[in-house]
Amino acid sequence: MKRWGLFLAILLSVSFVLLPGVSAAGEKMTGRIALHNIKTETIEVGDVPGHILGIAQQTGLTFYSTGEIARKINAASFDFVNGKGTFVEYSNYIDQDGSTLFTKGGGTSTPVDGGKRSVFEGTFECIGGTGRYEGFKGTGTYKGGRIGELKTGGDLYLDFTMDCKKP
Repeated sequence: MKRWGLFLAILLSVSFVLLPGVSAAGEKMTGRIALHNIKTETIEVGDVPGHILGIAQQTGLTFYSTGEIARKINAASFDFVNGKGTFVEYSNYIDQDGSTLFTKGGGTSTPVDGGKRSVFEGTFECIGGTGRYEGFKGTGTYKGGRIGELKTGGDLYLDFTMDCKKP
């Protein structure tokens, strides 16, 4: 009886330690990302009032539904008229074990509150990775927003769902 108890205790311990990592690496995942614009550059296009092109560098944290936390860094380019338009971004998600997931995405942004905030949504694809994410492929979606005006940087949040794994 003691052996079964010991076996069960070991099995449960291993499950709690290993399963969150396995889940994050190969099944449909959800979570929230909080980002800060650390650098934003824009130029006025000049064809219509309020038309700008820009690039942004962002960094922050990814909070997976499994409880894991990863750093996120990305670079984005955007084409907006009065705050509304499209964007493209490339991201690196860096887990605490050093594994990195690479994604490419894009979407639309729409200003609200007179431009003091924006809401956005988009899609992305997993295009590879290192460590446990090596060879990962798949897709995902996200919705979120920016708090603060674009010209002053602002902070972003987004909720995502992804289904990325080794083919």
